[in-house]
Amino acid sequence: MSDLSYKTQPTDPADPLPERPSPTFDRFGAFGIAVLVLAAVLNIATLYMAQSGFQAVGDAESWVRHTQAAENLIEHIYRRVVDAETGQRGYLLTQDAVYLPPYIEARVEIPKDLAALRALTQDNPVQVSQVATVQKLLDTRLAEMEVSVALKRERGDEALREYLKSHRGMMTMTALRLALDGMAAEEETQYERRIRVFAYNQNVVRVVFLVVVGLNLFLITLGGIFLGQEAQRRRREAAKARERNLQLAHAVKERTAELTGLSHYLQRVQEEEKAKIAREIHDEMGGTLAAAKIDLQLVSDKLAGGDQQRARLARIMAAIDDTIQVKRRIIEDLRPTLLDHLGLGAALRWQCGQFTQRTSVPCRVELEEGLSLSPAYSIALYRMVQEALTNISKYAKAKNVAVSLRKDEEQWMLRVADDGVGIDLAKRHNPTAHGLVSMRERTNALGGEFSIQGKTGRGTVVEIRVPVEKKSP
Repeated sequence: MSDLSYKTQPTDPADPLPERPSPTFDRFGAFGIAVLVLAAVLNIATLYMAQSGFQAVGDAESWVRHTQAAENLIEHIYRRVVDAETGQRGYLLTQDAVYLPPYIEARVEIPKDLAALRALTQDNPVQVSQVATVQKLLDTRLAEMEVSVALKRERGDEALREYLKSHRGMMTMTALRLALDGMAAEEETQYERRIRVFAYNQNVVRVVFLVVVGLNLFLITLGGIFLGQEAQRRRREAAKARERNLQLAHAVKERTAELTGLSHYLQRVQEEEKAKIAREIHDEMGGTLAAAKIDLQLVSDKLAGGDQQRARLARIMAAIDDTIQVKRRIIEDLRPTLLDHLGLGAALRWQCGQFTQRTSVPCRVELEEGLSLSPAYSIALYRMVQEALTNISKYAKAKNVAVSLRKDEEQWMLRVADDGVGIDLAKRHNPTAHGLVSMRERTNALGGEFSIQGKTGRGTVVEIRVPVEKKSP
């Protein structure tokens, strides 16, 4: 039986503690901090100036867009009036109502466009006066169009011809075009002025940023010189800390390996102790109970007492039989006799049969032909199936269970599947899930891989892959 010693290393008071970077700064570090504080103050002041410049640029850009919108609206109003005139002429020539939609739309939309134009130009007194003039001319022109359409409908071409000879529409349209051109020229003047302001503000912002960049480069360089020594000192201390961390990580790795080996050793010792206890119970208690039963039977045969004594002896015989059954169950739990005498295949079939007998859930067993494994492999795989079936009986609520053990190239693959409620994979690493931990540790002891898969309502599958044992030469 192998032994595993777990050694602890007491802490020596003389051992130095791991060095930590000092929270204080040396002289160069203090100078560097002072320079950076000065740089921060200068940057705040410069950024305030830059923000003012950006605000001015934004205002100028907004006014430029404002002017462009006013120019576009002026052009849009003129085109709408022209479209209305074109539609009116088409109707007057053909008396076909298909030409009237642009005219009708102009009567509805032009007041809205004028309101928008008035809002855009209300800050310019010149444009406010011109908008009033344009509104009067538009009202006049639309009224003239309406009169022309009404004359065409009600009095015919002769009356319409007499009205058009007055040239009122042409004069009104000419005056309207001149008024709109004047507004466009005024907006163009405003546009050019605001473009100049925009360009000036851009230059101001550019200069401010150049100043900021220059100051930052100077102060950062100066601060870098002062902080260089501090950075080197901290790097040296960080390197020492990393080295110490590596040593601690190596020590943790060694302790983890020792604990893993200890766990495997304890499992092996536990199985050996179970086998020893099972043999002792079988040999000592089994022999004692068998002898007691034989002696009691002999006494019963020679006893000439009445029915009351015979009934009492029968109860004692039944109690001894029950004790023998309990003894057998304890032995099978400690170390299945089928495993030692008939091998893993017979033990697994018996175990699945016992599971079906206890839970009334069918358990199908599929095994490799000619199954032959060493005692260490046999007991480990048997215990893993036992643990899986225990979990299924407690939690799965399954209707069918399947256990299979197959040889896949150079690996043994043990698979236990059920069609129960499934496992929540988010909780499978729960520290209290000792059964899964035990199965995983047994698998690791054999150098294999343990996996568990499942979805809620779709059952659970436990797969264990362990390498095939290498036979001794």
